[in-house]
Amino acid sequence: MTLRLVEGKLIKNNILFVIPSWGSLLGYPTLGKYNNKKVSKIFQDLVVFLGGSECAISTESGTLYFLFGLGYYYVKFELESGIQIIDRRQLTGLVLPDFVYDHLATSKNIALETDRDVIISENLFKLPIDMSFKSENKIAFIQGTLMRNLFIPYKDVFLEFITTIREPTSYQQEIHKHMILSSFLNYFNEILISRHMEYETKIAYMKNTAGLNDICFGVDKFLKAFFTTLELQSIEKTILKLKGVFSSIEYDPMFLFSIFEKSSSMLKDSKPFSFNLDDDRTYKKLPKESIFISAEKRMNSFKEWPLLFKRQTKEQLNSSVNKQENLTEKKFVLEKPRVSEFEIKTKNHLFIESKPLPFIQQDDISQILQTLKNIVEEDYEKQAIGEAFEIGRDLIKKQVLYMNYLGKMSKYINLYQKSKPNIGLSLKEKTELLKDIDNWIKITDEKLNTPHK
Repeated sequence: MTLRLVEGKLIKNNILFVIPSWGSLLGYPTLGKYNNKKVSKIFQDLVVFLGGSECAISTESGTLYFLFGLGYYYVKFELESGIQIIDRRQLTGLVLPDFVYDHLATSKNIALETDRDVIISENLFKLPIDMSFKSENKIAFIQGTLMRNLFIPYKDVFLEFITTIREPTSYQQEIHKHMILSSFLNYFNEILISRHMEYETKIAYMKNTAGLNDICFGVDKFLKAFFTTLELQSIEKTILKLKGVFSSIEYDPMFLFSIFEKSSSMLKDSKPFSFNLDDDRTYKKLPKESIFISAEKRMNSFKEWPLLFKRQTKEQLNSSVNKQENLTEKKFVLEKPRVSEFEIKTKNHLFIESKPLPFIQQDDISQILQTLKNIVEEDYEKQAIGEAFEIGRDLIKKQVLYMNYLGKMSKYINLYQKSKPNIGLSLKEKTELLKDIDNWIKITDEKLNTPHK
């Protein structure tokens, strides 16, 4: 099965692209874990890209927007123990489905509302690296605004990012392959990497970190579903060029705008791109910001945020995690094993003895789902069900690029893996979960044309 319906066309677009809070953009889906320890608070979760090429590709589930270049996921957080940590991941790409892109493109402006090339909003900072086509007064105003709102507040992150780029071992395609930050339906809030990444680098990179649902394999298959070999070679050349330019320039660390002044001449196109002045906000109010060139055809359309990924505030996330931990702790204290068999069966949540999971067959999606159904029917503890669902989800991802129920599987995984040991499903939870699995089996059989026996 393929999702690609329209041939993608890469567009050269050298931009600085900054999401000041990845969690805020996605509606705070998780606090995440670090080295298998729960994160209690996130202070910063910045995404920075020095982009070189972008494109929009139509799929059966909507439009996907890709940005390729040198990227950085920077997160500052606190563990339950009170220890504060800074972590980061190198990135070579970003993929945004249309509902995330539209949320980004309609976020509230902070300044420069009449400039279509530069965006300064609550959820995004974007500017072209080459601004030679703008007047000196306009450039000076943009510089001052960005210094106040971006380069001074996040100075340390930018300096660290540039220092990382200048390291000889960073952003090496032959070693790292691609590292894609994704909000695509099946990989929502995940980083996709390659199984072929150098072993020691792969082990270090895959350690879970704050603010992300997962870091997992699958980037090679994912990109091949959307891009030809020639397009992938073009992307690699773009990354190599950006690495060379930003590794070699001299800049003033006290004036971060000098990074772009020095690099613009080395990245300048023969004809700098600027959005059509006839559509400039000076003359016409547009419904969305012009983030990517490839999104211009969708300027008058808007995709609603799906109910599957319910948005919440940072305060609600922190509150829900604390409440869940308190309630789970109380249930665990009350539901100790020293009760009669009758008492166990009449409780809302069963006390379950831990037992090893059965082998999950790898090649047939319907059989994978049937095994998960058997595990639920045989009353495994919630933690084990969460573990089985995670194994099953990852096996399914190896078989197909898209199944519309994988997002819901991920929600069950996150929910059940947070449970205390030896706690089983309530009768209501079990009934609803079995109903969902039966529906997933039906969807799989219809998609793959393989009637389930």
